[in-house]
Amino acid sequence: MRDGIYKAYFGTGDIKQLGLVTVKDQVITGTDITHFITGRFTRSGNHFKGQLTLTRHTAREDFKEIAYLDVIDATFEGDGGETFGEFDAEVVQKQGLRVWVKFQRICGV
Repeated sequence: MRDGIYKAYFGTGDIKQLGLVTVKDQVITGTDITHFITGRFTRSGNHFKGQLTLTRHTAREDFKEIAYLDVIDATFEGDGGETFGEFDAEVVQKQGLRVWVKFQRICGV
């Protein structure tokens, strides 16, 4: 992953959501419809791993969430190129809840 702005599609089961994040010096910052997103990652070749924290900014009764939590911690691991990739994550507070994420760079920063 190069520094830039990314669209990130993520989900589990029949739930799919979209987030926008920036990556700068292996730090992730962004938002989706209900949570702010922060995190860090390390990379070795095309493989990367890291952690994310999602902190609620909005509660919506009309929106189906992956994990109904105000703070979501997740560890992730996956593969990708310079501008795209995908990873799997596990929600720490709900052991066994797996989430997939596919991301694609929109532009550089």
